[in-house]
Amino acid sequence: MLTHDVNVAVSPETTVSGLAASSDGNVLAWSQNNGTLGVIDDQNQRHNISIEGNPVGIFIYESKLLFGDDNFGVKCVDFQCNQIWECEVPGGVSRIEKCVNFIAVIDNLGRLTTISYSGEILYSSDQFTSLINLLAFGVGVVLVQENGSVHYFDGEQSTWHRPPRGEVGESITAVGCTSADKLIIGREGYALVPGEEEALEVELWDVFEGKLLMRTEVKNRLLNSSANSTVTYLGFDDGSIHQLVSEPNNSYAISDCIIATKYPIKILETTDDWVIAGSWFYLHGINTSGEHWMIEHQGIVQYLAYCKSVKKIFFAGDDQNDFTKPEPIGVIDLASDLVERDKSELTAWFEFAEQNAMLSADEIYSEDDKLTALMGTESAAENHLLGGDLDNILSALEESNVAEDKGPDSTEISDINLMAELMDDVKSIQRPIAHAGDDSSHQCGDDGYCIVVLDSGKSSGIKGRSVSYSWVEETGKEISNLGKFRVKLGRGNHRFELRITDDDGYSTSDSVQVEVR
Repeated sequence: MLTHDVNVAVSPETTVSGLAASSDGNVLAWSQNNGTLGVIDDQNQRHNISIEGNPVGIFIYESKLLFGDDNFGVKCVDFQCNQIWECEVPGGVSRIEKCVNFIAVIDNLGRLTTISYSGEILYSSDQFTSLINLLAFGVGVVLVQENGSVHYFDGEQSTWHRPPRGEVGESITAVGCTSADKLIIGREGYALVPGEEEALEVELWDVFEGKLLMRTEVKNRLLNSSANSTVTYLGFDDGSIHQLVSEPNNSYAISDCIIATKYPIKILETTDDWVIAGSWFYLHGINTSGEHWMIEHQGIVQYLAYCKSVKKIFFAGDDQNDFTKPEPIGVIDLASDLVERDKSELTAWFEFAEQNAMLSADEIYSEDDKLTALMGTESAAENHLLGGDLDNILSALEESNVAEDKGPDSTEISDINLMAELMDDVKSIQRPIAHAGDDSSHQCGDDGYCIVVLDSGKSSGIKGRSVSYSWVEETGKEISNLGKFRVKLGRGNHRFELRITDDDGYSTSDSVQVEVR
């Protein structure tokens, strides 16, 4: 099969949660789920910054790096991670979008805030509530609400509104735009049986004229769309990719499948020549001539950054396994020639890198001068710490040898003391303790529902540690993997379980009862 040569751009410390790159490919930035950001600047120097919360939606604007902090607001740093400005957003940041004239933010309560690129709040209001998604569109932003309402906000007001459809309700599965600034909407109805409102549809709108250009039933859920100057592609949850085709008489249609990847299309990006799709552990490239190349990653491909001026793509993902090492960030040069390889060889780029990073037995168990040489590659502070650890190990061994000289009884006592000290060290490690919040009672609105915030904020032992969250409802279904989120509940008693797991696999859980009257 055809593939590209791949290189490891960065080996991150923990799981990657976001990715951004400059157009020339000289600056790469990535966020990690331990609350840190890493940057390789245009001088090929690596820098890091830690924040109290978790980074959200990093992107590059001019010569600055911007990102959301889910516990604070929006922050701006230079490529050496020196802070330029910060802007507090009450409720923290849930989503962030880079728009033409402003930064659009959804806070953790589903409200809209817009911020200038110099760090000043331009708009903050409760006019839009229960927002779940954003899309930079024209000079403004498209806003998606939980009930299926979609707005176009020009920076001052909503100039177009698509009301929710269907008596039972609906969700918007995706929003995107064509190169001609037409708005694509993927819709899923809540009806349990087929009826007048089809369950799965794709809509196309002329937002500025307020016209519906297309509404067509589809067999699968639309997840992503992407467009270059001539072609618009649609990615669905069955792994298929289609084109949005313009037909005579200003009508539109969806083409037959141009490629089936078998797994949901998590990311979609177009270049001048290719559409790039992230599907399961693979990155696919397809062009209009029907050529297809494929790259395998160590994790499920979730993040992609395209450097247009040099035709490079950085990509990252997570294998969702807490017991494996963090997956690398890969880079490919789209301008390079495609090569023919067997599918079994597609993993060589990251497996070979791992082998190179390992020390051989001869390197580990060698003479003192070799050990000193290895230590010389580290910083003075690291050498001091390593030397201290070696001294402690040697001291413990000497005490054990002395105990052996005194007889078997003293040896047993020494071993017990040593084990007791080790167990004390283990006990001193703070483990996460889940706290799902206090039981609560709420009054529903006229529609029979109310919005309740489930928050793990009272959990302990998670500050500065990498942990994963899982909220499970009474049926056993996972409904969120966020520390804090909103849920829409009808009348009745609802019980939710919070499970928190750290990098070492230690897990605790707690439950909360929510009554809606």
